[in-house]
Amino acid sequence: MTSIPPSIAAGIAQGQQNVALSSIKQSAEADKQFANVIEETAKEAQTVAASSGRGQNLDILV
Repeated sequence: MTSIPPSIAAGIAQGQQNVALSSIKQSAEADKQFANVIEETAKEAQTVAASSGRGQNLDILV
Protein backbone atom coordinates (compact mmCIF):
# COMPACT_ATOMS: atom_id res chain seq x y z
CA MET A 1 0.00 0.00 0.00
CA THR A 2 1.40 3.37 -1.00
CA SER A 3 0.72 6.46 1.07
CA ILE A 4 0.59 9.96 -0.32
CA PRO A 5 3.01 12.63 0.85
CA PRO A 6 1.80 14.74 3.79
CA SER A 7 1.86 17.95 1.75
CA ILE A 8 -0.54 16.48 -0.81
CA ALA A 9 -2.81 15.10 1.92
CA ALA A 10 -2.85 18.54 3.56
CA GLY A 11 -3.74 20.18 0.25
CA ILE A 12 -6.61 17.75 -0.30
CA ALA A 13 -7.89 18.32 3.24
CA GLN A 14 -7.69 22.10 2.74
CA GLY A 15 -9.69 21.81 -0.47
CA GLN A 16 -12.37 19.72 1.27
CA GLN A 17 -12.55 22.24 4.10
CA ASN A 18 -12.95 25.13 1.63
CA VAL A 19 -15.83 23.34 -0.09
CA ALA A 20 -17.55 22.68 3.27
CA LEU A 21 -17.15 26.29 4.42
CA SER A 22 -18.45 27.59 1.11
CA SER A 23 -21.52 25.37 1.43
CA ILE A 24 -22.17 26.59 4.98
CA LYS A 25 -21.83 30.21 3.87
CA GLN A 26 -24.27 29.74 0.97
CA SER A 27 -26.78 28.09 3.29
CA ALA A 28 -26.53 30.95 5.80
CA GLU A 29 -27.01 33.52 3.03
CA ALA A 30 -30.09 31.68 1.74
CA ASP A 31 -31.51 31.54 5.28
CA LYS A 32 -30.94 35.28 5.68
CA GLN A 33 -32.68 36.04 2.38
CA PHE A 34 -35.64 33.87 3.39
CA ALA A 35 -35.89 35.65 6.75
CA ASN A 36 -35.84 39.02 4.96
CA VAL A 37 -38.71 37.94 2.69
CA ILE A 38 -40.76 36.80 5.69
CA GLU A 39 -40.04 40.05 7.55
CA GLU A 40 -41.03 42.22 4.57
CA THR A 41 -44.21 40.21 4.05
CA ALA A 42 -45.17 40.70 7.69
CA LYS A 43 -44.52 44.45 7.44
CA GLU A 44 -46.64 44.71 4.29
CA ALA A 45 -49.46 42.76 5.92
CA GLN A 46 -49.41 45.13 8.91
CA THR A 47 -49.37 48.18 6.63
CA VAL A 48 -52.33 46.90 4.60
CA ALA A 49 -54.30 46.07 7.75
CA ALA A 50 -53.61 49.50 9.26
CA SER A 51 -54.43 51.43 6.10
CA SER A 52 -57.65 49.60 5.37
CA GLY A 53 -59.04 50.01 8.87
CA ARG A 54 -59.93 46.34 8.86
CA GLY A 55 -58.47 43.87 11.30
CA GLN A 56 -57.19 46.49 13.70
CA ASN A 57 -58.61 44.62 16.66
CA LEU A 58 -56.87 41.43 15.63
CA ASP A 59 -53.55 40.59 17.27
CA ILE A 60 -51.24 38.63 15.01
CA LEU A 61 -48.12 37.27 16.64
CA VAL A 62 -45.23 36.81 14.23
